[in-house]
Amino acid sequence: MKNTRRARLLALDVDGTLLTDELQITATTREAVRQVISRGVQVVLASARGPKALYSIIAELEITGLAICYTGALTCRLYPDQHVTAEVVNEQRMSLSSARLVLSSALELGISIGWFTGEHWYIPGWDMALHHESMITGVTPIVAPELIHFEEAPHKLQAIVGEPALLPQLHSLASMLPSDCVGQFSYETYLEIIHRGVDKATALLALGKQLGIAPSEMVAIGDMDNANRQTLIEMFKSPNTTRSYNRHRNGV
Repeated sequence: MKNTRRARLLALDVDGTLLTDELQITATTREAVRQVISRGVQVVLASARGPKALYSIIAELEITGLAICYTGALTCRLYPDQHVTAEVVNEQRMSLSSARLVLSSALELGISIGWFTGEHWYIPGWDMALHHESMITGVTPIVAPELIHFEEAPHKLQAIVGEPALLPQLHSLASMLPSDCVGQFSYETYLEIIHRGVDKATALLALGKQLGIAPSEMVAIGDMDNANRQTLIEMFKSPNTTRSYNRHRNGV
């Protein structure tokens, strides 16, 4: 008989999984998460977002604890009180020299760029694309005109174009990244730039090792349609749930 273990950790992608296209959490999803937690399973959010963009989500789901942010570059412990600084568990920042090079290239190409370090999001100045991103995440960035001279290396850079006409410039930026960086298109107009070798799966495995949770005791769910959200309930009805990675466009 196949040896199976009960799941102890559930990693959930945020955009496209927990959140609908309208950036809402459905009642079905909230109830599914509640049932999972009631079975003693630890829920970990995994996202390209930073910690501040996850506070409203953990509050709505009524969960606390660990989150994998910036596509795996920062794993931290979040607290309900947003005034309490997130506790770093694991991290991998970009090199400062590479981050400055990417920032300079983006500005020369006319691309909106954000510098994410810890809980903070810095921008060189406002534009429509950055206003839109701020509205989506509910986070207000810090304007830093001298961003190129920052001494704190970022966990992630995010390049955005607000109109299709600028897509060639965004792809040009992706093609000229330093060798120690990697770019991932989270959406057609969004390029997430992190240190090479960083990803959500690697961060999840590292976290599991620290917590003493084996890969066979984890379930990770990425982008999925509304019908598949029901699996949040179904896969935990059995006492012998094995890991199940639903890998979609940008899932975990």
